[in-house]
Amino acid sequence: MKEEVRVSRAASRKRKRFWQSATVVLLIASLIGVIAFAALMDSKKSALPETDDIATESVNSETEATDETEAEAEGDETEGMFVYVAAPYTKVFADDRVTVIYEADLGDRFEQLEAVSGFVKLQLNERTTGWVTEAQVTKEATSVSDEDVTAAWKTVVPTADPATLEWLGQDVASVRATLGAPKSVQRDQVNEYHFYDGFFLMVRDQQVKAIDWDRQAVATPELEATSGQNAGSWYEGETRQLKLFPYDGVMRVRLEQK
Repeated sequence: MKEEVRVSRAASRKRKRFWQSATVVLLIASLIGVIAFAALMDSKKSALPETDDIATESVNSETEATDETEAEAEGDETEGMFVYVAAPYTKVFADDRVTVIYEADLGDRFEQLEAVSGFVKLQLNERTTGWVTEAQVTKEATSVSDEDVTAAWKTVVPTADPATLEWLGQDVASVRATLGAPKSVQRDQVNEYHFYDGFFLMVRDQQVKAIDWDRQAVATPELEATSGQNAGSWYEGETRQLKLFPYDGVMRVRLEQK
């Protein structure tokens, strides 16, 4: 009986030592795993780009952005360029390049937005754009002084009041405060036309763009025209234009602010 008790106690001590040893081994393995994981994280941190590498990448990104900006600028090189209509009664088309939305006069000056397949797109007023054929516009216009333009205007419309020059470029509301309400107003896609006795105002974007005197006696000023054609003559000044449009033995005279 005593012998069986001793055997049982010895077995218990063996099992206890086994579990103690297993626990120690498990703790050591856990510690090794933690150390290995920490080393792995350190190695990942060391794989990040160095400061110089980051700076190089930033410079390259900026260079690529600059190249794209320059390419866009080259594609938009016509933006901000002004061109002149080179022929009277030039048809201006909608975006379909078929529908006529306006007839431009000789010497009309517009901002060119782009050029595509023999057409140029023009900014007609603040809201409206239109297309004309490239052959019907010119970028160059020989000019004289505004004084010469004014003198030429006085020779072809001798009865006009010189004070009318002050209306050019003014807000139409302030001009109407002086002149009163017009007898009638007509509109097209680009301008309004305010009719008074003996003349009418061409209004664009709420400013007096030009003044027209119709049914004037045909006369030719002693001034070289920027462009002289059977259907009209155009005299380009520094800030003003004079245009003469003969028809049926009379002519329409326009003094315009650029």
